[in-house]
Amino acid sequence: MSYVSLEQFERYTGVHDNPEKLQSFIDAAEGMVENYLGYELGLKKYMTVANGNGREDVQLEARPIREILGVFINGEPMPATQLEAVNEYIYHKKGIFPEGRRNVTVVYNAGFDTDAIIPDNDMFDGGDATNDGDDYIGNADATTPSPILNGGNALLESGANNIPAEIVLTILRIAALLESESNQNIGITGKTFAESGGRTFTNYTNFNKFLFPISRYRLKRV
Repeated sequence: MSYVSLEQFERYTGVHDNPEKLQSFIDAAEGMVENYLGYELGLKKYMTVANGNGREDVQLEARPIREILGVFINGEPMPATQLEAVNEYIYHKKGIFPEGRRNVTVVYNAGFDTDAIIPDNDMFDGGDATNDGDDYIGNADATTPSPILNGGNALLESGANNIPAEIVLTILRIAALLESESNQNIGITGKTFAESGGRTFTNYTNFNKFLFPISRYRLKRV
């Protein structure tokens, strides 16, 4: 899924070339950004099976967490009203997540608003906290949409949440660099000056400096 439109990219760069070629630069830039952040940007449903750590927090696999659909500890459902979400973490407001191996299952929606459609009329059987079915993004490593847990127990954490402007700009900047390096111009930049003529600069692209401004959106690795 593309989070930056071809029209946006053409306006940003002033380049009007083969649409498929330009789209490939956008797709590559978005892939770099998502790889750097550690999660997909689009709104998706996830199931994370985590180890309880004896603390009040559990780290999930994507952010921002938009809706907690179900939490199961040792196979038993936990009221979502006892939780709150911050970035990629859920916090137990009244206790801790007991220690254990793969004993905490969380079903949730996370990501920024795009054109993604999430079904809302199916059921999820959460009786088995170690179930790695094919319907979930995350531990199950699936790409198909997953059903929503319809248990009357969901906790909505946030409403509309568009992709931050810094992330969009980063995608545009990296895509523009990739476009400038096409046609055998890798690492070469030309500039024309009114009085002294043209100059050619050789540079070696390191995307880290373009990714750094969005570092606050990365998943924290623990």
